[in-house]
Amino acid sequence: MYTATVSPKGQITLPARLRKLLGIDPNDKVALVFRENEIILKPLKGNIKDLRGSVKPKRRPEDFATIRRKVKKEIANKATEK
Repeated sequence: MYTATVSPKGQITLPARLRKLLGIDPNDKVALVFRENEIILKPLKGNIKDLRGSVKPKRRPEDFATIRRKVKKEIANKATEK
């Protein structure tokens, strides 16, 4: 069993041995799950790039050239209004 002290800001430091066992490095994220008066700590590995393609868009995005044309047209319209 490992122990940690809660700071006045509500922070704890994970013991080095526990971090090593769990493979937790500086700046890694961890999930804290509250269940039946216990807190379960789970390391979260990976980064945002690992999630690429995991969510499908509701509609296909427009191509960049189309967006650029629309923006140029809108800018021209606003310029002529003044």
